[in-house]
Amino acid sequence: MKKVCWLLSLTLAALAAESPVLSASGAFFALSVADMKASTQWYSDKLGLKIVMQTPKQDQAAVTVLEGGGLIVELIQHDDAASAGKDSLLVHGIFKAGVIVDDFDQTVATLKARHVEIAFGPYPKRANQRANVIVKDNAGNLIQLFGK
Repeated sequence: MKKVCWLLSLTLAALAAESPVLSASGAFFALSVADMKASTQWYSDKLGLKIVMQTPKQDQAAVTVLEGGGLIVELIQHDDAASAGKDSLLVHGIFKAGVIVDDFDQTVATLKARHVEIAFGPYPKRANQRANVIVKDNAGNLIQLFGK
């Protein structure tokens, strides 16, 4: 697994995807997923990310990395992984990931057109907060998108 992560860090900087839904500056998150095929399809269809790396299962784990518009998402399916439960807010550790997008209104419109589930918001920009929306992926993971 260390070798995979090392190779990933060497190759991702040079790769780009076509037609991303959002444009961000250097965002990354990794998720443990139960269904690699379904999650890969969701991030491709809903966020417009392209597969830049896939490793076959080794040591009970498979990895798929998707990229586009400045966002890198690493999906890991491990045979021994278990679900955190219904409400990720009640589990210690990271419970959502966030990305600052260049065009918030266009991103939200595109997500709605692609039938992405909106969990919370969208919330307008205020003096003390950026415009933001929280969406759910196919597995219920929360992703918060912020305007610049």
